[in-house]
Amino acid sequence: MPFNLDKFVASPSVEELDSLKKSEIVKVAKHYGIEFQPLMRKEEIKRYVLEYLVDEGVLPSTVLENSYQLCQTDNTFELKRLEIENE
Repeated sequence: MPFNLDKFVASPSVEELDSLKKSEIVKVAKHYGIEFQPLMRKEEIKRYVLEYLVDEGVLPSTVLENSYQLCQTDNTFELKRLEIENE
């Protein structure tokens, strides 16, 4: 199903945001006027969008806590992978 920005804005959810491609997350960020660098990773831009939606009271603050924990897990995995590659 193609991404519909208007539908997302009308009823934003973490689940839908998680399913978006980077280009679609960029559209969401631009819609809300969120500043980001084009070379940022998808997860970083998504984090900015989540922070904005929490700050605006659209999503509960627990969303950021869960997102932070997932990000830590992803980074740990990436660091371990790099260590193995260097050996």
